[in-house]
Amino acid sequence: MNEPILQTIDLSIFYGGIPAVRNVSLSVQDRGITAIIGPSGCGKSTLLRAFNRMNDLIEGASHEGTVLYRGADIYAPDVDPADVRRRTGMVFQKPNPFPKSIYKNVAWGPSINGYPGDLDQRVERSLRQAALWEEVRDRMDESAINLSGGQQQRLCIARALAMEPEVILMDEPCSALDPVSTARIEDLMFELKERYSIVIVTHNMQQASRVSQHTAFLENGTLVEFGETQTIFTRPRKRRTEEYVTGRFG
Repeated sequence: MNEPILQTIDLSIFYGGIPAVRNVSLSVQDRGITAIIGPSGCGKSTLLRAFNRMNDLIEGASHEGTVLYRGADIYAPDVDPADVRRRTGMVFQKPNPFPKSIYKNVAWGPSINGYPGDLDQRVERSLRQAALWEEVRDRMDESAINLSGGQQQRLCIARALAMEPEVILMDEPCSALDPVSTARIEDLMFELKERYSIVIVTHNMQQASRVSQHTAFLENGTLVEFGETQTIFTRPRKRRTEEYVTGRFG
């Protein structure tokens, strides 16, 4: 097993002093897909946002414990959150393309960060990695808003890839998509896991079982069980996990 690229140690996250995540310790392996599952409001998205310090942007949010990226504390006083986010791309539940051209959507991150290389090559490579290039290569000046929902989500993935992160965080990336678009995104994740570490939050347990190698089950902000996905779904150690993955949860 590879060394973890991300790790939480006794992590608790609070909103206005009220805990949303409690004492969570887990490791995300380098390359591959880790799923976070659990009922609504259990802290899945909060935990995901801790990996790229997005919770810093929420008023009243605070944390206790440690989040490590390749062994370094990302919340250390001398760490710039912008540097963390450059290494850790984020794809949200609802596709959120900028109201700009397809090209400018993908080029935006490298441009504002002063990328010195060939921007056209970076844009094309990112779109190819997101399995979108062949569909948009002749439409690069069109508004991204004109794309279908599934295409918009793949564009948002390309936009994240353009920053050349090592980690991609996905927060319910298929919940607003139709089954065909969902299948395209899942196929894409299978390809990307060879080069990136992916953490996906999903309500869809079938999706978690299909795409991930490791799964974390959260309930009420607490990590109930974490392990290999096949074990979580077929031989869970905790009764509460078994109740959830078999639909007897309540």
